[in-house]
Amino acid sequence: MKERKDSATQAHVALLAPDGSPLKKFLWWRITKRQRILIIVALILLLLIVLILIGWFAIIPAIIRHCVRSAKLTLNYMDIVGIPDNTTLTVGLSLNVRHNVGIAATTDNTTASLLFDGAVFATLPFPGLNIKTGSQNYNLTINTAMKIVDQSVFNAMSSALINEPEITLIVSAALDARALGISFGGLRFERRLPLEGFSGFSDPEPVIENIELTSCTSTEYLLDINVTLDNTARMGLDGIGALNMSLYYGQQYLGYALSQEPELGIPRGVSDQSYLVTMDANAISISSMVLSALGSNTPFYIVGDNPYVTTFGQFEVALTMVNMSIPSS
Repeated sequence: MKERKDSATQAHVALLAPDGSPLKKFLWWRITKRQRILIIVALILLLLIVLILIGWFAIIPAIIRHCVRSAKLTLNYMDIVGIPDNTTLTVGLSLNVRHNVGIAATTDNTTASLLFDGAVFATLPFPGLNIKTGSQNYNLTINTAMKIVDQSVFNAMSSALINEPEITLIVSAALDARALGISFGGLRFERRLPLEGFSGFSDPEPVIENIELTSCTSTEYLLDINVTLDNTARMGLDGIGALNMSLYYGQQYLGYALSQEPELGIPRGVSDQSYLVTMDANAISISSMVLSALGSNTPFYIVGDNPYVTTFGQFEVALTMVNMSIPSS
C-alpha cells in the first residue's frame, strides 16, 4: 500500500510545475500556462511571417504583373523625321496608353524591341510609365533614335507597309517596376501594335494639279508636275530626302522625276508634291503624248523602280515598291 501511495504522489508531482502550479496538456505535451501562451504567440508570429513571405514573393508580384499586363497600347502614329546614319532613324511616335488598376506603380526607362513577323528589326528607348490608380487614358509622345538591328527584316516590314493597308508590329521589353515600396525586375511586357500602311498610295489616288513644260531642247524636255498626295497611313516619311522616281504614261517610260522639296518627304495627311521630270526628246514626242493624254484616260505612274530612288539605303528596297497611279484627267 505504501508503494502505491508513493507512486501516486510521484505522478501527482510530475503534473505540477516547479512553482507548484498544475501543468496543462498541449497537443502531446504537458506544459505550464505561460509556456502555452508563449507557444501560441510564437505560432501566430510564425504564421504572420509565412503570410508576409507569401505576399512578398507571390501575391504582390502577381499584382504588379497584372498592373503591367493591364496597360493597353495603341500606336497613334510614327514619323521618320531624320536619318543620321546607316543604322539609325530619328523617329517621333505617339502611343495611346490606357490602364485601370487598384495599385499605383512606376516603371523605369528601358529599351524596347520592335518585331515584324516574329523577328526583331529595331530597338528604341522606352520611357518609364507612371501607372496611376483608377481609369487612365493618355497619349505618350516619344522623340528618339531608333537603331536598325536587322536590315533584311526592316526591308520586309517597310515593303509591306508601302503595299498593305495595315501591318502589325510587336513591341517587347523587360520592365523594372516599383509598387508599395517594393521593386520587381524583368517583368515581360509585349503588345501588338497595328499600323495602317500606305496601301500602295492608291486609296485615295494622288491627283495631278498641274503639268508645265519649263524647258524644251533638241535633247530633253523638262516638266514641272505638281501632285496632291493624301497619305492616310499612320507613318510619315518626313526625313527621307529627295526622291528620284520614274515617270510612266501608261506603259511608256517618260523619264525620271526628282522631287523638288526634299525636306518635305512623304508626311502623313495631305501634301503637295512637286517633281521636276527630265525626258529624252529623242525617245518621246511631247506633242503626241499631250494629244494622247487629252484623248484617253490612260494614267500616269510615279514608280520607284530605279537604283537611285533614294540616297538612304535603309529605304531603298521599300521605295522601289512605290507605284502611284495618277489619273491623267
